[in-house]
Amino acid sequence: MKFRSMLAALLAVIFMICGVAMAETANPIEITIWHTFTDDQQVALQGFADAFNESQDQYEVIVQSQAYSGFEDTVYNAVANGVGPNIIFNYASTAADYIEGDLVVDMSQYINEDPEMKEIYDSLPEAIKAETVGFIDGGMYALPAVTTGPIFFYNKTIYDEMGFSAPTTWEELAEQAKAIYETYGIPGFAADSLTDLMTMLIMQSGNEYIDMENKCVLFDTESTREWLQWFGDNVQAGYFGLRPTGDYWSDDFNAKLVASYSGSCAGVPYIVPDGFEYDVAPLPNTITTAWYPSWNRGPIVFNQGEEANRGAYEFVKFFLQPDNNAQWAIAMNAISPYGTTQEQSEVYQEFAAEMPASLAAVQANLDAAGALPTISGSYAVREALEEAATMVAGGMSVEDALANCVATSNAAMQG
Repeated sequence: MKFRSMLAALLAVIFMICGVAMAETANPIEITIWHTFTDDQQVALQGFADAFNESQDQYEVIVQSQAYSGFEDTVYNAVANGVGPNIIFNYASTAADYIEGDLVVDMSQYINEDPEMKEIYDSLPEAIKAETVGFIDGGMYALPAVTTGPIFFYNKTIYDEMGFSAPTTWEELAEQAKAIYETYGIPGFAADSLTDLMTMLIMQSGNEYIDMENKCVLFDTESTREWLQWFGDNVQAGYFGLRPTGDYWSDDFNAKLVASYSGSCAGVPYIVPDGFEYDVAPLPNTITTAWYPSWNRGPIVFNQGEEANRGAYEFVKFFLQPDNNAQWAIAMNAISPYGTTQEQSEVYQEFAAEMPASLAAVQANLDAAGALPTISGSYAVREALEEAATMVAGGMSVEDALANCVATSNAAMQG
């Protein structure tokens, strides 16, 4: 009887373990991705989720499209209230706003214990690695999936008529813009992102950006004032455009309302020139120092508990495998920053062999790619720089505009 009792107890334990295992298989841990991708990018992301779900039964990735307008506010409010996604795709500056509340996951705790993923991570260029850990506490809160960046779009027909080639310095760009305005009566240059234009001018002039320890900006310098004034003077003279008629300068460029502009390499599909040829080229990357703002966008994992965090990490690892990363780069019309993808994926090698001119223009500047430190409030610094450029273009003194920018930036980081 004693043996039967022991056997019954043992069988009960076995049935309980099997039941738990079956329950785990039947009810995998859900990992939710929120995104604003459309078209091929949305299809590709869903394909990765489906393939990951097929590859194992412990986790189920669910992809949910969200409205583009107000997306970052929607995510922050949801995450702060414990009802947000496990993963979004964005830039390191976005992750910085979630650190103080322990809302975002430090991925280094997983990567450093995973030789396969460590190899992938270590294949990143040093500047991009620096960005992944450029947070106030040195944590790794954002991983890149692809790299894009601003390039120079120009009306080749006008440039040929003027005898110009794509400029290699900012001074040459301004001289060409003036000549084009005087000949054609349209601005010779404009920038989709005034922030990135000002950041390039600031960093290429040899300035530093943010003092992480004291939470203040470091670009309150004479060279910053000079380049702000340079931009404002060119706008007021009509040589540079300030605001496009739509959201981006591509429509004005198509309509021959501006002769050139700096914009994302991803904007090529929106260029439909009206009766002229166009071309693209790298932007100037040096004044006294070489520096280029590569845009590294990838997964950010929010803290939803250890099991969910592990599941989100496993999907990120799957997503960054060489062939998967290659397919995502193709869907995004972007460059993979990973040496593992570049060296191990035949799919990516075929893509790179026929790389579009827009991506080649980014690639040409990546040796000068630099990382900016990320801290809570650093996004406000970007907005303050844009406002400063706009105010100087509108007639405000450089001294007042920069003082306002510095005060606003420091308050955002220290608040």
